[in-house]
Amino acid sequence: YPGVELVVEADLSTDTDPYVDDHVFGGERLLPAVMGLEAMSQAAVALMGSDAPLLFEDVHFSRPVVIPKTGSMTIRVAALLRESGQVDVVLRSSETGFHVDHFRATCRVNESPTFLAEDKRKKERLSLSQRPLIPLVPERDLYGHILFHQGRFRRVRGYRLLRATECLAEIAVSDASQWFGRYLPQSFLLGDPGARDAVIHAIQACIPHGTLLPIGVDRLTLGADRARGSQLVHARERSQEGNLFVYDVDVTGTDGVLHERWEGLRLRKVTDKAPDGPWSIPLLGPYVERRVKELIPGIAVMVVVEQGEGERQARSDHAMTQALGRTLPICRRPDGKPEIVGDDKLAASASHVGELTLAVAGPSPLACDIEPVTTRAASVWRDLLGPERATLAELIASESGEDQHTAFTRVWCASECLKKAGAMVNAPLVLASIAKDGWVALESGPVKIATCVVSIHGLEDKLVMAVLAKACAADRTE
Repeated sequence: YPGVELVVEADLSTDTDPYVDDHVFGGERLLPAVMGLEAMSQAAVALMGSDAPLLFEDVHFSRPVVIPKTGSMTIRVAALLRESGQVDVVLRSSETGFHVDHFRATCRVNESPTFLAEDKRKKERLSLSQRPLIPLVPERDLYGHILFHQGRFRRVRGYRLLRATECLAEIAVSDASQWFGRYLPQSFLLGDPGARDAVIHAIQACIPHGTLLPIGVDRLTLGADRARGSQLVHARERSQEGNLFVYDVDVTGTDGVLHERWEGLRLRKVTDKAPDGPWSIPLLGPYVERRVKELIPGIAVMVVVEQGEGERQARSDHAMTQALGRTLPICRRPDGKPEIVGDDKLAASASHVGELTLAVAGPSPLACDIEPVTTRAASVWRDLLGPERATLAELIASESGEDQHTAFTRVWCASECLKKAGAMVNAPLVLASIAKDGWVALESGPVKIATCVVSIHGLEDKLVMAVLAKACAADRTE
């Protein structure tokens, strides 16, 4: 029905669409969500007869589209123009007999594309864009480990900000890649799909212990202009419920001008996967914060791990301020414990190993400790920990299968956390749980201590990290 409905089909294979070889997850070649958006936008624009910027709403990536290694499969895109001017678009495939909406969305012309350029947070973004790149190397630390993307999709060049719930990433934009087979058009209505895919997967660094896949977005607004050379992606977590993460994302040029906005981008963690080999230090803060919150549900702790030279107190103050997310005066009690001036409900703590600083901030009580795994005679450990906690360490070693020196160091870190939190010297300490990924949780009355063992690039010794927080009543072991 001309001007009302449009149905188009395309055959996809590794010959016509070689980019799918760069987008293999779990052994399957998946049609990237951004390619689905491109296909749906082309059908919608052809139906509307307008090349103005688009606005997508109620986007769902409900079921992956799998491209076979050999042979081909067919996708069918159906678009229907409503009286309101919006277009309902679905993408189906021969894999499911065209009976399932793999992707679907509603799109319409963005009648005011200039509103992006009038964004009120431009100054804030410009300030963030002046930050130096943090020492995270995507090719070494992300791609091939946390991220499965290859070739054309490897566009994350670095991060200027990285926290568990927020990141500012730099993305490479390029028109040079060959996406389709020889003799096929290489142009895109929505611009570089590799850069747009990186907008989504850059968020993975905030959740470095799992693999995320997009399942939808409430609204995607595209501006009239596109970034050239490179662009910045500022993502902030709106909410998390189990394995579902919801982010709001702004995509800007290096001049701070907003080019597109993703509102309510929904990502699902489909696998648990920590990096193979040693950790990069910038990923440790998000990782530890995420796992601590999973092991001690309901807490609002923020975790920072930094490396730097200088006087310890200054490094502690800087790391704790970063964990707080804002500048608040920090003083020291006579015993050296840091306190947040003017807010006795808020606590901060820091610990050091060499040039490394671990810091936490959140509701009191709260404490942290970091120590290298130390080899000592069992008798020395027993004298340091006392008989009961030494026996606890031996139990952890037996239950977890780790060596006793690591288990003793865990209990030492937990004991240091209790001391920093003001607990009695003989406060009870019991084993709460041992997770498959090696995290061990301990309990002492109303508080819980999550501990882990990590290896870090450039450091020879393994380290134990521990974070103490008050467990929610429903989470305490009876």
